[in-house]
Amino acid sequence: MSNYKQLSFETINHTGLVTLRRPDVMNALNKELTLELHHVLEKISGLFPSIRVVVLTGEGKGFCSGADLSRMALEGSENRRGSVSSGRGGRRIQELAATIAGIPQPVIAAVNGAAVGAGLSIALASDIRIASEDARFSAIFVRRGLVPDTAASATIMSIAGHGVAAEMALTGKVYDAQWASSHGLVNRIVPPGKLIEDALSTAEEISSNPPLAVKNTKKLMREVMLDWEEVISNEDVAGDPLYGTEDQREAVDAFLEKRTPNYRGK
Repeated sequence: MSNYKQLSFETINHTGLVTLRRPDVMNALNKELTLELHHVLEKISGLFPSIRVVVLTGEGKGFCSGADLSRMALEGSENRRGSVSSGRGGRRIQELAATIAGIPQPVIAAVNGAAVGAGLSIALASDIRIASEDARFSAIFVRRGLVPDTAASATIMSIAGHGVAAEMALTGKVYDAQWASSHGLVNRIVPPGKLIEDALSTAEEISSNPPLAVKNTKKLMREVMLDWEEVISNEDVAGDPLYGTEDQREAVDAFLEKRTPNYRGK
């Protein structure tokens, strides 16, 4: 396995543990981390059945805070979508959900802290979600002048229903782990110090089963869930025109400047 700069990968028995490692920005997804996450997941896919389950988590206080808005601001409005997308052709942030869903191994999201924006999307694209008591969840896209992406427009609804999805997507509020659990977004909540232990224990339970049966069970369940390419395409159609609008620039600038935004509908 190659060395990575912004994430770590280790094998524990038949489990691959992937840890996002940009703790200073709550594991926000820049181009480099996005590419590394695609790469490690694709590598792990090829290691089946030696690796039978994946546990995905974050270092520090955040699971993943979504796209790196500081990078967006530095690169200018005309490049804002490209700066968080890593280019088209299957290596964008937006395609991470399909990558997670498409590998043969079940993916357990061990949500240690904030799962926001695309970070929420990654968690929801996983097969199982175990949350720390410190976990927080937000479909914050609308507060950045955007629509849900990385398949969140569909995964929230498929997991929790239209009402919950609409509330999360239209308000952009931050919810605690108890709220997420009560609405079916996570399988269970554990103390922070027990999170990885619990996730690895669940991974061991799964990997002790016949690997081909586990692989085909995941495939079967995924095939009746979503058409990932169609969902992501629909999100692109709805979201692309918003990049570079006055309100979208104002949303990012106000967040970085820690002030209240002033939206004008332009």
